[in-house]
Amino acid sequence: MHSEPRLQIADAASSSSPQSSPHGLRRELRLRDLVPMQIVLVVGVNWAAIAAREGSTHPLLWILGILLFFLPQVWVVTWCARVWPFEGGVYQWTRAAIGPMAGFLSAWNYALYAIFTISQLGIQTITSLSYALGPRAAWLASSRAWTLALDVALLGVVLAINVLGFHYGKWVGHFGTLVMVALTLTFVVLLFWHPSATPDHPHVNPQAPFALGWPVWSLLTLNLYTRVAFNAYSGLEQIAVFAGETRNAARAVVLSAWMAAPAIAAIYFLMTSSMLTYIPASQIDLAGSIPQALAAAFGQGAGIWLGRVMILALATFTFCSFTTIAAETSRLPMVAGWDRLLPAWFARLHPRFGTPVRSLWVIVAVAMAAAVAATLSSGHEEAFQVLVSAGQLLFGVYYCAMFAVPLLANRQRGLPQACSPASRWIKTCAISGLSITVAATVLALAPIVDVNNSWLFAAKVGGAALLLNFIGAAIYWRAKRAVAC
Repeated sequence: MHSEPRLQIADAASSSSPQSSPHGLRRELRLRDLVPMQIVLVVGVNWAAIAAREGSTHPLLWILGILLFFLPQVWVVTWCARVWPFEGGVYQWTRAAIGPMAGFLSAWNYALYAIFTISQLGIQTITSLSYALGPRAAWLASSRAWTLALDVALLGVVLAINVLGFHYGKWVGHFGTLVMVALTLTFVVLLFWHPSATPDHPHVNPQAPFALGWPVWSLLTLNLYTRVAFNAYSGLEQIAVFAGETRNAARAVVLSAWMAAPAIAAIYFLMTSSMLTYIPASQIDLAGSIPQALAAAFGQGAGIWLGRVMILALATFTFCSFTTIAAETSRLPMVAGWDRLLPAWFARLHPRFGTPVRSLWVIVAVAMAAAVAATLSSGHEEAFQVLVSAGQLLFGVYYCAMFAVPLLANRQRGLPQACSPASRWIKTCAISGLSITVAATVLALAPIVDVNNSWLFAAKVGGAALLLNFIGAAIYWRAKRAVAC
């Protein structure tokens, strides 16, 4: 069985001492750490903005996303994490159930998606600052120099935190979750209290914050739905990457997914409703929707400074989220180095902190290069959407591999003898999740904002994803030939 040697190593890891794994990774994480990390990894504030573009009928998008993607994802992750509770998450699952090349390409696509995501840190932060500092600072959002300066500074801090490891870094997840809870409570209040309203100028909603009705179905609505269902609700499997650094990983990873899921769904619904209370659906700024809504809610009245503080809190949450994504992504080259699919250089740990410092340097450096490329391109919102859409395409490939695991795993292909094949229910969940993933991946080629040329936009996104996968396949085959020799 092709995955047997690697599984033996992982089995040893799961039975090692609670302090460290055989590879030198420190088991710093517990269930209480994984739940807030789930929230900072899954919640992406810009996906609520995409749902808000649908208008008042957005609840149906969220409900269908929960039923057809979110809950099926939780069940599939639960099954896979119990069968293969190993460092590397989906990389290990697909490697065992489908094959080594599938495992490598799943990790390759996720790593590239994560790099595209991290590279948005400067764009999102500068947009938040432009709203927080008021109308006079609106020019900041289009300033390439300031965006690049923030990228350098913030990515440097991301690198430093992750080099120190989870003994300190796990508190980033805790702090980010506390910030998001505070923001969510603010959104609840703003649904009913309008701080900038006066008796002479009462607040008037540009549209109802939510309505339990059916949207007018069109290609745009389908595009919005698949983006909401797939992107906003995906990510619960990512914590499994840290299995080798988690105590009692098989139990903790599964419980963290189920405990975080209700909070994530509530956060998204409330964020979307609050945005629509203050901003017309067609005018939602996809690169800075929540700062835009907070600025509109608090206006120029006495509450303006509270609004600015909340906008900065949102930027802080984004930073916490991207810091955790960088940590997660760095573990994939490390595990590939263990399997000799990448040079062993990637797998070497910091002698003091036990972190994959070289993988971290590479991830942050490539993210910086992608940030520079996006910032120097024309069109602030279009550049942002090219990054998001290219990442979505790569993320779709990764998720297709994950949902294929329960459908393909059997006694002859990667399934441990002590485990039963996936039940009919798990396979049904996998098919549902796979269907949404395929639709979202195809529709990622269609822009949801005004661009200069839709066909050129699609060519950029699709061509980049195809080229990057060819490069990944070439790296894999080169590594296999080197091992064979």
